[in-house]
Amino acid sequence: MGVMATDPCALAQMPPTPDFDSQTDLISLHYDHAPDKDDGHSAAADRTLLESLYGREWLSTHVVAVSGTYGLNKDQFNPGSDAVMDVAFHDVGGWLSAHRDWDGTVATLAGRWEAVIESGGDVWVKEGGQSDLTAAVVRQLRSTGPELPVGDRVHVVQHSNWNEEQTTPEALEYVKQTVDYIRIPDANTFLNIAGGDPEFEAAARAHPVFGPIWGAAFAYYDPAERLDFSDTGELLFLLDFGEMPIDEFRKHYLAN
Repeated sequence: MGVMATDPCALAQMPPTPDFDSQTDLISLHYDHAPDKDDGHSAAADRTLLESLYGREWLSTHVVAVSGTYGLNKDQFNPGSDAVMDVAFHDVGGWLSAHRDWDGTVATLAGRWEAVIESGGDVWVKEGGQSDLTAAVVRQLRSTGPELPVGDRVHVVQHSNWNEEQTTPEALEYVKQTVDYIRIPDANTFLNIAGGDPEFEAAARAHPVFGPIWGAAFAYYDPAERLDFSDTGELLFLLDFGEMPIDEFRKHYLAN
């Protein structure tokens, strides 16, 4: 249930409305894939949502996807997630594996983020995991480009207590102190169904464009056990959609 607009105390706790610009900004999609497999469903949902809104060509320029954005949970990484990432992002610029090459991923992200900021855009981090990688990229940017307005132009959206608790404490504090850190309510309340949702699953598998991506996500994490793309709640927020329940997501992006 959303917050009632008539409650001034609740309004004071709500994060500000995001100001994402699809023409200039970059979305950095971060997935820890450690240990929960919900990131697989989120990868499919993120691709579905973004391509539906902006088209396939847009994604290569305005989105970068990263796997292995873990922290203290590093030893629990699920290598089987690579198959989902391949299907979800191979044809829109590919994806980065921080698990296989942490330093190279930091360098690549720093380059992408810097180019966007220098051209007048903002970077929006959908923190679907921990903030250790984000901290490393921000440190790199502040070291090589101290004149860049990183603090004003990098926005990190986080929804999970668990993700924060699994972040190295120093990294979490650094990110909170140096960039625009936006904490939103836990999206598990509306994007997570134990036992799954057969109607959603059928629509996702049958979709003529996104069916193969959802099929890979479901092969990785059986939706009959749980349908969970709660990390997509961060993407919904930064796109200013608010809280969109699973059934509404199906109707808008998979039913037609």
